[in-house]
Amino acid sequence: MREIIDHRPRTTQSNLSSDPGNADVTDRDRDFRPARRRDFAEDDYQPPSRNFGYAPPRGPQFDSPSGPAVKGTVKWYNPTKGFGFVELADGSGDAFLHVSVVERSGHPNVPPGATLEVRAGPGPKGPQVTEILSVDVSTGRQEQPRRPRPDRPAYQPSADRPTVEETGTVKWYSVNKGYGFIVADRGGKDIFVHASALERSGIMGLVEDQRVVVDVADGQKGPETVSLRLI
Repeated sequence: MREIIDHRPRTTQSNLSSDPGNADVTDRDRDFRPARRRDFAEDDYQPPSRNFGYAPPRGPQFDSPSGPAVKGTVKWYNPTKGFGFVELADGSGDAFLHVSVVERSGHPNVPPGATLEVRAGPGPKGPQVTEILSVDVSTGRQEQPRRPRPDRPAYQPSADRPTVEETGTVKWYSVNKGYGFIVADRGGKDIFVHASALERSGIMGLVEDQRVVVDVADGQKGPETVSLRLI
C-alpha cells in the first residue's frame, strides 16, 4: 500500500512568534476592540446642565451700563402687556420700561403720570429703564370711571291711539329680536309688530307667511301693531 506524504509546511506557534509580521496580525486578531480616546478625566465628567450654567431667562437682560439717577414720568404702562414708557426729565426722550424692572422695585404697577426716579441705559431700540429707585404715585392720573350707558327707552305700544283693522301676511318675526313685520294686503309700508303686541293678544309667536288680522296705529316710525289675531 502506497503511503501519501504531505510536504506542505506546517505553521507552529514558534514560527508565528518568531515572525514579527505574524505577531502583529495575531495581536490585532486577539485585541480587535478599538482604543478609546481619553482626552479628559472620565471620573470628573459632569453632564451639561439644561441652561448650560446660565440662569433661566426672565425677560430682556438689562446688563448695559446704567446712567445717573434721573426723574421721569410714566407715559403709560400696561402690566398685562408687560411694558410701558417713561418720559425722562433730562430731555433724552422716552425710555422703555419692562415689567421685570417694575417687579424688582417691589411695585405691582405704576400708573400713568406717576413720578419715578430711575436709572436708564442704552437698549436695542433706544433708552430703557434699568432700575427704579423711587415711585411717587400721588402725581398719577386717576382713571375716570366710565359713564354708564343710558338705558334705552322701553318700547311704548300704541294702545291708546286710534287703530285701523288690516289683514296681512307675516313677512318675518324673530323671537330673539322680539319684533318683526307684517305686509298689509292693501299695500303701503310694512306694519311693525312688537313682542308686547303678541303678549297682549295671547299669541306665543309668528311664522313667515302666516295670515293675521291686525289692529294698526300710527307710530313714530310708521304703522305699528296694537293687537292681532290669527286667521
